[in-house]
Amino acid sequence: MVLFKKINKPRIIILISIITVLAISCTDFFSSSWAPWAARDPNKLVPKVTTGNVDELILMAENNPDLSLAVLEKIGSAVKGASGKSKQKLQNAALSAATNAVGLGQAALGAANDIINIDLSNEDEAAEQAKKILLDAVDNMKNLDSTTQALLEILPDPNDSEAFDEWASGANADDLAMAAAILLAGEVKKADNIDDYLDTYHEDPSDSAALAIALASALDGREDELSGPLKSILQGLDLFKS
Repeated sequence: MVLFKKINKPRIIILISIITVLAISCTDFFSSSWAPWAARDPNKLVPKVTTGNVDELILMAENNPDLSLAVLEKIGSAVKGASGKSKQKLQNAALSAATNAVGLGQAALGAANDIINIDLSNEDEAAEQAKKILLDAVDNMKNLDSTTQALLEILPDPNDSEAFDEWASGANADDLAMAAAILLAGEVKKADNIDDYLDTYHEDPSDSAALAIALASALDGREDELSGPLKSILQGLDLFKS
C-alpha cells in the first residue's frame, strides 16, 4: 500500500489539527471505567431500542465501542418501524452512537501523544510524520466498516433531497460534521494515497462518501452553529469549502 506519494503541506497542517482537536474534545470519553458486564456479548446486553431509552443506552455505552455499535445497529432496527418525529429522533441519536462506535476518543488520544514527538525542524519530514500518524489513527478506529454500513441504512437517502434536507435541518450541526468525518475516514482507510483520494473523491463518490458530502452540504448556511475545530476538520477533508 503506497501511503505517501506527495505531501500537501497546507492540508497536512489542518489534518494535524484534526487529531489534536479530537483528542481535546474527547477527554470526557474516559470519564468512567467500563463496567464488568461490558466484556460480555454486546448484542445480548442491549435491549430493544425505543425513542424513550435511546439516549440512556447511548450514554451507558459511550466508553465501549463494541457496545456502542450494538446500540447503533439496534437503532437501525428501530428506525425501520418508525416514522415522523420518532424516526428523526432515532436518526439523530445514530449520529452520537456512531462516534462512540468507532472509538474516536481512543484513536485521537493515541495520535495526539505521537504528535507531541514530531520533529518540526524539517517541514517535509514533519508533514510526512503527521500523515502517518493520521493514517495510524484511522487504522486504530474500531468498527469503521460496520458503523458506515449502519449509518447508510439508518440515515435518509441523500438522493431524496427533500427528505434528507428536512431531517438534516433538525439535527445538531456538530453531530452532522462528526458523522461526515467518520464516513470519510472509512474511505481514507481504504485509499492507497490520502492526497490523491481527497483530491478526487468528489468526482465519483462511493455511497459512504456521497453521504459524507451530503451531511457536510447540509451545513451550508449553518457555519455559525459549528464549533471552529469541526469546521476546520471538514475543510481539511475537503468536505466543507467555505
